[in-house]
Amino acid sequence: MPTTYSEEVDVLIVGSGPTGATYARVINDMRPKAKILMIDAGPIITDPPGLHVANIRDDKLREAAQIASQGPNRNTAYAPMSTEEVLARRAGAHDTSMLRRPGLFVVGNGTIDGDGFPAAHASLNVGGMASHWFGACPRPAEAERIPFIPRALMDEVLTGAEALLRVSKTQFGASHIAGPLRAALSRLFDAGRAPDRQVQPMPMAITVTPEGVYRSGSNVILGDLLTDGAKPFELRPDTVCMRLIMGDGRADGAELKSTVTGEVTRVKAGTVVVAADSLHTPQLLFASGIRPKALGRHLNEHPQVGILAELTGVPAGEPVGQGFFGGGVLGDRTVTARMTSGVMWVPYDGEKFPFHVQMSQVEPTSLLPEDAEAVGDNAVVTCSFFLPSDLQWDNRVEFSETETDWLGRPKMRTHFRMSEADLQRMQLARETQLAICNTIGRPLPGHQPRTPPNGSSLHYQGTLRMGERDDGTSVCDTQSRVWGLDNVHVAGNGVIPTMTAGNPTLTAVALSILGARAIAAR
Repeated sequence: MPTTYSEEVDVLIVGSGPTGATYARVINDMRPKAKILMIDAGPIITDPPGLHVANIRDDKLREAAQIASQGPNRNTAYAPMSTEEVLARRAGAHDTSMLRRPGLFVVGNGTIDGDGFPAAHASLNVGGMASHWFGACPRPAEAERIPFIPRALMDEVLTGAEALLRVSKTQFGASHIAGPLRAALSRLFDAGRAPDRQVQPMPMAITVTPEGVYRSGSNVILGDLLTDGAKPFELRPDTVCMRLIMGDGRADGAELKSTVTGEVTRVKAGTVVVAADSLHTPQLLFASGIRPKALGRHLNEHPQVGILAELTGVPAGEPVGQGFFGGGVLGDRTVTARMTSGVMWVPYDGEKFPFHVQMSQVEPTSLLPEDAEAVGDNAVVTCSFFLPSDLQWDNRVEFSETETDWLGRPKMRTHFRMSEADLQRMQLARETQLAICNTIGRPLPGHQPRTPPNGSSLHYQGTLRMGERDDGTSVCDTQSRVWGLDNVHVAGNGVIPTMTAGNPTLTAVALSILGARAIAAR
């Protein structure tokens, strides 16, 4: 029997994070009459929808928004860090607090100090991870660029992505720590680097206002799509896509289920964009019978090394007012970042410098008493290293044919193991990190470089990787269209096919611009 549909749209977008929002924005700009339906399995947690939760000034309202994002755990706040976890973190050991991050819920598996992907998380809310992210938007290094996308084209859409996200690196120019910190780091690292790879302020999707720091969320990208009722756009929360309904070489529509009422409906769609994050997008393709050989393979992230350092001879300055802190729910839970001091960036430079480094000032009032006493009036900075990790076919997310998750979708299991080269880079990162600390001052007494458990970066890539040709090693083409299908596009960090160290959001949004343009052109 033919499928019965309750409604029909031109474009169905599954997921309301930054890449899904980009598809909606670009398609509407190019085809204003196209009827777009955007669904999200999570609730609306902010006003406007898609707002970054760090922009909520009231502590209780912000915590309520975080809890509402926690999927199966959205009924209660997570326990705070214990004394044992704080001490473990200071000593450089794994701490189990990384398995309960406010605003998120665990989707990974494995032991906390071994192989596997135990700290892999997701969020379930309108706005996706863009409601929680740190906001760093560096341009990719040469080694991170996708070799089969023309340079001029990629530069153009990266510029477009910066505009959509409101990215700038000049908003913190008055910071009193930026000058001495940049000078010290430049003496260490600038020699022999191309100008765009020298030490510089981190480009951030942040605007400084008289009221405080405003972080870009999906609402910034969607803009008037959220407010102009005359536009043919609908955002539908609490709606999970159970499967795409497939025809001959294309998707005819999708089966949707309300997480509130349980009602199941079917929507006919001219084009479907799946932007449900790097783990749940392959899950939906699998559930829909779309199973290319590379689906879920090449699971990749950024291993991390972090430490707190004293910036000797540079005063911390007076405490700043509420609203000027940073980090969102994804910051280090032991300290608070003072975002008005900006973020200093030592860019990844391939094997010459196989790390992406970002450093930001810690608000003194958030330090532990013993740390505050040790540094006196000096500023304290976080020193965070992101590392590339080797692309490995066997690092993957796979799905069950018989078991389901809490929303009735195929149950996922992650598999991840660092290569020998990854482990060597980790050791070099620890040594380099201590060298930085001893150049600008010293590591905080009692602190050692710490390595969070696998999955902690939240920068999951490769599971939907883009390819130049359909040779079994990729999932989609250069327009993010799934190989062999006429009208199914995928979006998110999972599309990125290269080994990277820098934050991937800008690249993922740029690739979404290319995919959206292709849909609008058709």
